[in-house]
Amino acid sequence: MTDLPILSGMPRRARLLRGAALAAMSLGGLAAPLVAHATATAPADGLPAPSSEADADGNTRSIVVSGQAARTVKLEAPGTTAVLAPEDLVRQPNVSVVDALARVAGISVSPTDFFGTPSSGNHGGLDGAARGGASFVYVRGLSGSYNVNLVNGANAAQGMPYSREIQLDLLPPVGLAAVVVSKTSTADMDGDAIGGTIDFRTPSADNFKDGHLGLTLQGGVSQYGLDYHVPAGSGLAQGEYSTHFGADHQFGIYATGYYGKRYFASTMVDFQAGQWEYAVSEGEQGSNPAGFSKADNLLLTSTNAQFTEGHQTRFGGALSLDWDMGATKLYLRGTVAESNIRQIVYQKGIQADHYSSPTVRPDGLYQNGESDAAYHYWVETAPAESALDTAELGGKTSDGPLTLDYAAFWSWAKSAAPDHAEVSFETSAANQLGGPFSVTYRDGYPIPALSAAQLARLNNSSLFLKADGSGEYTTSRSTANKVGGRLDAELAVGGLVQAVKAGVKFVRSSRASYSRDYSGLEFIDTGTPLSASPFARNTIAAIDKKYYPYSFVRFDGDALTGAAASAASAVTLSPDDYNGNTLSGHENVWSAYVLARMQAGGVAIQPGLRFEHTTIDNRFWNTVSVDDGATATTSSGWGTSRTRYDILLPSVHADWHPWQGGILRGAIWRSYTRPAFFQLAGGTQTELNSDGSVSITQGNPDLRPVTSWNFDLNLEHESHGFSGSIAAFYKAIGNYLYDRGTSYRAQEIASTGVSSISKPMNGGNAALYGLELAGRFQLSALQGWVSGFGVSGNVTFQHSWAHLLDSGTDATQAMQGVPSFLANASVFYEGKKVSANLAYRYNGSLVAAYRFGTWGGAAMNDTQRATHSVDASVGYALRPDVRLSLQASNIFDDISYYRTVSATSEAVPQIVRWGRTFQATLSAAF
Repeated sequence: MTDLPILSGMPRRARLLRGAALAAMSLGGLAAPLVAHATATAPADGLPAPSSEADADGNTRSIVVSGQAARTVKLEAPGTTAVLAPEDLVRQPNVSVVDALARVAGISVSPTDFFGTPSSGNHGGLDGAARGGASFVYVRGLSGSYNVNLVNGANAAQGMPYSREIQLDLLPPVGLAAVVVSKTSTADMDGDAIGGTIDFRTPSADNFKDGHLGLTLQGGVSQYGLDYHVPAGSGLAQGEYSTHFGADHQFGIYATGYYGKRYFASTMVDFQAGQWEYAVSEGEQGSNPAGFSKADNLLLTSTNAQFTEGHQTRFGGALSLDWDMGATKLYLRGTVAESNIRQIVYQKGIQADHYSSPTVRPDGLYQNGESDAAYHYWVETAPAESALDTAELGGKTSDGPLTLDYAAFWSWAKSAAPDHAEVSFETSAANQLGGPFSVTYRDGYPIPALSAAQLARLNNSSLFLKADGSGEYTTSRSTANKVGGRLDAELAVGGLVQAVKAGVKFVRSSRASYSRDYSGLEFIDTGTPLSASPFARNTIAAIDKKYYPYSFVRFDGDALTGAAASAASAVTLSPDDYNGNTLSGHENVWSAYVLARMQAGGVAIQPGLRFEHTTIDNRFWNTVSVDDGATATTSSGWGTSRTRYDILLPSVHADWHPWQGGILRGAIWRSYTRPAFFQLAGGTQTELNSDGSVSITQGNPDLRPVTSWNFDLNLEHESHGFSGSIAAFYKAIGNYLYDRGTSYRAQEIASTGVSSISKPMNGGNAALYGLELAGRFQLSALQGWVSGFGVSGNVTFQHSWAHLLDSGTDATQAMQGVPSFLANASVFYEGKKVSANLAYRYNGSLVAAYRFGTWGGAAMNDTQRATHSVDASVGYALRPDVRLSLQASNIFDDISYYRTVSATSEAVPQIVRWGRTFQATLSAAF
């Protein structure tokens, strides 16, 4: 059942509370949206205290969710489960639900999809990392492609073009009843969840007293926006209404809507594609010599200082309708979530790789260096649009020992980058660096050595002239549509076998994606000075006030985009250019399962078996080149491919309550992950990069699904103000899937125009295992105001290995995207009127992308470095139903995103800082 439990017809409050907590786990073993627990708790920010209402017959009817209920549901779930209640979402300064999930044990988040290659989509770059929040969720080190995302129990469409991930930052931390993370899978859950299942659940009328009216107002400001005198504010408004009606109050309605706009500003440093080398090499800018550590031998030959500004507009809502007919309960759930990002990026670059001037050492090796460097100014608009809309119609019918649970659902998603425009300016040879290029490092930042005269030329906007053919316009769009239905039947038996459950499900997904690029546009006359650009607005003295005192010219992004779009409209693309990045496909998944709920003494056992059959059909543009030695011919046209998977997924879950408040769980289950539609497509997609190089993505129709045998052991306990858990897990993975990227160095970029080729490949076996520890303690046993003090936290240790089966790199390496260590810690106070929280978060380092060949190997893999932040919040209850909260994030202005070539070298970095943010939230219930 996908709705919240119907809390009516119960004459006693204690029975209602207990029954509601048990009913909350009815959907496939998932903990459902939260209901209050009998233990009294302080009201959460923006939520009224737990309450009840009597109907005309005097029966208790509805109560409000609470954090205590979250802990109760968590203890009573059949598998390892984490539950975020509404107060968990609003207590901290969270930009989206992703930030809230980052505080859960075993979950890591990232502003990018880590890999940053075309086969992982165009959302994995530095631009996405600079938008002031995380977008992607990893469960136990596995990306969103390995997870199942649900909205009210129904499958959410996956709109990203080259993966099965969903950009979850489009969901604000308001308007939700709960976020439920299931780290184990029972047979009645979708089988393609090696990482876990995340269910975003909206409220229903049964979460509130009748006539409930709620209002939340937020306002905030970005520190960097203020520092650089660009738009810095943010605001969000959310309202909700809930009631029951009808002669017997059998109808319920809940509706909510929200609208918000958030401005962001960030500083960044990047390097030009391919512009790094080995300091000492075999030949000029050649391979690493024997006996030299690759990581210790890196030499950076470019520095691109960047600043970005923009805003994100989000709007949406949810509607829940319920009809209680006694033995049958029907519901309708609908949600809408939209996010529109408008962003502009400015770059002041010093690029030296094409000015190689090595010296030959006595041993014959080359000591590389650069005798000069080009000054470069580049500006781009980086829009992003995403949407996730869902609808579900279902119900539950009980007839004696038989219960039927049924639903039909629909979901639509979009991930688009429309109206991207860019243009470059560069100085003449006489106004370049005019001397050797070298850098020193401060706090990990590469700082070019510049004389006063060199810096003056770099800061003279009139010396930068529009580069010939540098105008570009790109439009990209990917959509997904998902429809399906399910039927579940459960028969109560009694005795050893308490119940038997079986079900069938069908889901059809349709995907379509295109990307069209118009390059070489002349919407600004070649040779126009940067200072005289028709889109110039004003000049800011430093692109990064702490590290790079390089002035930059702000542009009118809308005007730039409009001019680029107008120029592109006059261009007729060839069939290859128009269709080359166009893909479409359909996926049909049929599944059936059976499971038993057994009770043997104090041990509950749930064995099950699931079967899934999948067919995937793709249509793509394909180019075939034939060279027989005498003539070379090329032909293009539409191609198709079909992939079929069949898989059996056994599982067994068991739990035992050894003492009051304690539970020991164990689970063994098999799961799998299907490759994304377009990873299978046999065509080739191309993307023109800002530096003129090209990234190529090739499909691989021979990919096999990733499979995993999973093992989980979990112990939890709660009593007297303390709750704690320890969980150990192991995943034995087969057919490990990764991007087989090939990165080219600058000389090859100059001669071929290709900077990277990426093709998904199956590796061999892999393993991922770890330990999660979590705890919370409050002095609730004490009397008076001191009872509100407490501490909470969690730590996660993870280790992984994978056999890549690729001669171009080390045979066994860590898996991509798996951080070795995660930690959260907080000190809090929860009083009757005042609450406060000081929180620390740590995300450990991980392999972001593999590198292969001369410039690759485990020592050279792209590494996302560890980051950390400290946040704080204070809340005050102005009235029992009105609360004001003040929140600050990233108090110490720590690095937000940090990625390097090699895990042990800081020579070639990408760094993003988005600064501190401050927010005030006013919540009221009537």
